[in-house]
Amino acid sequence: MRSSIYFSNEKILKHILNLALVLAMPFALLADNTNDVSKELKALEGTWKAVGMEAGGKPFPKESIMDFTYSVATNGTATGKSPQEEYQATITVDPKKSPKTIDNLHVSGMQKGKNQYGIYKLEGDKWTVCMTRPGVTEADRPKDFDTKGTANVVFVFERVKAEKKP
Repeated sequence: MRSSIYFSNEKILKHILNLALVLAMPFALLADNTNDVSKELKALEGTWKAVGMEAGGKPFPKESIMDFTYSVATNGTATGKSPQEEYQATITVDPKKSPKTIDNLHVSGMQKGKNQYGIYKLEGDKWTVCMTRPGVTEADRPKDFDTKGTANVVFVFERVKAEKKP
């Protein structure tokens, strides 16, 4: 009788351990994804200046590129600045998707409360982002960097080098 109780307890213990493993797996995956996101936000940290733009499948002439900077912090907060407006945003990135995705939630400014959905690629100090206009649905997220026949805009940013203090 004692051996059957031991066997039964051992079986229960194995089930509990298996259940604990199954329940812990999503947290391990989440932690791994959080680590990837943190690394990506660290790579994006800094101020970026728009040096190129495209809409409707056509690049903007150099003189038509708006004076726009976008500053990103490692916690996902961002600030967009142009001569007409400054706004705060929260960005969310997914570096595991192909292409990488970015969501931009405006938390102040004229588009407050509206999301923009995009894709991006980071190549050293060059950051290319294809974004929807504010207020569309996530289903409108660009699939590629081609703007022809869409309302999407491609921004090409270059990292602003930190000024050396005297």
